Amino acid sequence: GYENNTEYMERSLAVVDRMENLVKELLYVSKTEGTQKSAYKVVDFAEVFRVQLATVSDLSEEKKQHLEVNIPDRLYCEVEQVQMERAIQNILVNAIRYSPEGELIRVSLAEADAVCCEVENTGVHIPEDALSHLFEAFYRTDTSRNRNTGGTGLGLYIVRKIMEMHH
Repeated sequence: GYENNTEYMERSLAVVDRMENLVKELLYVSKTEGTQKSAYKVVDFAEVFRVQLATVSDLSEEKKQHLEVNIPDRLYCEVEQVQMERAIQNILVNAIRYSPEGELIRVSLAEADAVCCEVENTGVHIPEDALSHLFEAFYRTDTSRNRNTGGTGLGLYIVRKIMEMHH
């Protein structure tokens, strides 16, 4: 019957959106595993990070989460900027998405022998046996990652591939 067609169409659209996201992620993975040339250049990584934090601020505000940020005024390094922006955004969205409402997310950026970035979300803890699998393609922990969160299981895998590209 057609009496529930609006509800049916909304569910169908949600499925199509998830499939579209999965296809986009798979295409991106395919590109990172290929032999494409990357354009590395020296950038203010602190500024790149601040811009990515701004892009996820609505998502964290929606969940009433507090971002505690410790980033230097300037931090220059050589990166492929578009790739690195994607990695930063994937990590930040992951931290926000899988933290409960009202939790604290700590973000820090520093330079010692290399650039070091830490993103810590509170409220959810990943089981020890799952830690070694987090950056595998399509891996999700049972307790916090499932189809309802909207992820493809490729976000952290993409982060790993980008970090490998940057040695």
